[in-house]
Amino acid sequence: MPAALDPVPLLRHLQEHGVKHIVIGGLAVGAHGHVRPSKDLDIVPDPSRPNLERLASALADIDATDAEAGDFDPAELPMSALRVDDLAQGGNFRLLTELGDLDILQWASGIDADNLYAELSCQALEGTVEGVSIRVCGLDHLLAMKRAAGRPRDLEDIERLTGDRAAAAQMPSGPPEAS
Repeated sequence: MPAALDPVPLLRHLQEHGVKHIVIGGLAVGAHGHVRPSKDLDIVPDPSRPNLERLASALADIDATDAEAGDFDPAELPMSALRVDDLAQGGNFRLLTELGDLDILQWASGIDADNLYAELSCQALEGTVEGVSIRVCGLDHLLAMKRAAGRPRDLEDIERLTGDRAAAAQMPSGPPEAS
């Protein structure tokens, strides 16, 4: 298993480039009270073109490459998170960078929304990590994504966050209501 990621350098880099995003995944789990190591940073970027331009530039600066390329010819994987037009299509990307692994997600199981960033933004929490300002998805959205994913680690996260083993086993019933 890869070593745990220190997310601060990636978060700082994104902040320095003015990239608006919301943190989901393992770091969000920690922000909601169950601190555990994570091997990557998961973010949902604001899909506005200027923000995606800043994101593509930030990724180029840290030599981001497709984590799933492996033995594939680059022509077989035509989408690149380094190209704004590709990011604008709304896909998800798993990247390797000089600062650690980064997942860019623009859709997620458990959240039914045309604009994931806008949906998460309505319940996002704001805070700082070692002087870096961050926004983290709200607990209801995080639990909905974890339930939809349903992997053992996700179910454990749900149990730790809710204190309820039965809640961890529930199947998703749709997206949480915005408050």
